[in-house]
This record gives sequence, C-alpha cells and structure tokens, in this order.
Amino acid sequence: MWAMAAAEFGAELELVEVPEPVAGPDELKVRLLAASVNPFDRKVVNGMLRDSAPHQFPLVPGTDGAGVVEGSGERIFGTFFRRPVGGGTYAEYVTVPATNPLAPLPEDMDPAVAAALPTAGMTALQLVESLGAARSVLIVGASGGVGSFAVQIARAAGKRVIPVGRGDSLVEADALIDLVSADRSSFEANARYAPLAFNTNYVSSDPAQNFGLKGSREALVRLTSLVQAGDLEVPISRRLPLRGAVDVFAGHGPGKTVIVM
Repeated sequence: MWAMAAAEFGAELELVEVPEPVAGPDELKVRLLAASVNPFDRKVVNGMLRDSAPHQFPLVPGTDGAGVVEGSGERIFGTFFRRPVGGGTYAEYVTVPATNPLAPLPEDMDPAVAAALPTAGMTALQLVESLGAARSVLIVGASGGVGSFAVQIARAAGKRVIPVGRGDSLVEADALIDLVSADRSSFEANARYAPLAFNTNYVSSDPAQNFGLKGSREALVRLTSLVQAGDLEVPISRRLPLRGAVDVFAGHGPGKTVIVM
C-alpha cells in the first residue's frame, strides 16, 4: 500500500510503498477514506514520544481518520492512535484497537469532514463542557482547528464568545480557554482575566487548569449530531490527495488539512 512516511525522526515525509497492516486480536483493519492532520502528528515525527513508546519505521504519522472496516463494510471514524507508533492514518490502510474512540460514520457525511472531527472536535467539546455555567468565555487561539470548533460549540451552548487572535487585547470574562500559550508566564497573564481558566499545553502550576482530552464514542456521536444540526461547520482549508501530501505539514493558515485517499 502507499503511505506518507518519515525514514527517521525529524525527516521529511515521503511517499513510500509499505506492506498492508495485518489486524491482530481485538483490532480492526480499516481502508481509509480520509485522514486529518493535527499538530501532534508533526511532533511525533520529530520524536516527541521517542522515550515513551516503541516506534516503527518508516514512520507513518496520523491519528484521526475515517474509513471502511475490512470484512464488515462498516463506515467508521475516530482516533486511530496505536503502539508501536508509526502505523498511522497517512496511508491507504490502518489497523486500530477496537477499544479506541470510534463511532459510525453517517452515510450522509463527507468522510473528510468526519476525519477532521476527532481530536480537535472532542478537545473543543470537552473544553466547553468544562466551563459549566460560565456565560462568557475568552478563547485565545480562536482561528485554529480546536479554536474554531470551540467558538461554534460555545455559541451553540448559549455562551458569549470573545475570540482572541494574535495581537488582540483581552477583556474580563467568566472563563478562558487558552490554546496558544506555551509557557507558564504567558498563560498566567491571560488567566488573570477570568476566574475559570484552562490551557491545552500543560503549562499551569495548577493541574486543574491543564486540560487533557478523554476521547469517547459518545463525544464523537455528539459531534456528528452538531454537524448534522448545522451547529458545527468543520473548517477544512486544504484537501490533499495521498500522493500529493508531501508538504502536508506546511502552514497554510487557519482550518484543518485533510488527506483524501
């Protein structure tokens, strides 16, 4: 099969031919229809997990996708992360533990839209749920994948959203979602504007402020319901064919990049 892969940590992605994966016990083999690109994928290629998980090379990145289960023909989407790291979704086929967060892909939903939902969508959904009864929320980094989802989900929940982009001034609000700050001082400066604050980069000295995603089938189903109801528009900025996805990590503005098989 064909895949986009790195020959070693830090290497550029290349189109390579690799053996089709074989599903093990309690695994599904999936023919992918689409895979979305997340910042985590680039970090994996750069060696983020080299000391915490075994890897296989050529290293095929990608955690999110949508496809068809071999044998049953069921259409599914969700998170396909597995160990050893390197058998990801930037490929024609992937195997995935059946216990991963996976959900049915509705027949009327574009696989590219579904593939763009899992990590960014579930993160945004659970962040907004963490705000409880807060009526107003500052969202720092509102134009990115998670941020654009969070803005829409918060508005659908009846909250007043104050999107904050690069260079914008902050104002006081009931809550803050910081998707940008990469150090403690930056986050703490932003957190002064709201009594309830969360960040996604684990930079706070208060563990309660460091958000961690807990993926689930239920969350994925809720996201598809929001899309089908018109309350959530998936911001896809680029659709690339697998064989043309060499520069998939290149920055191209806001929105999600999706590889279409």
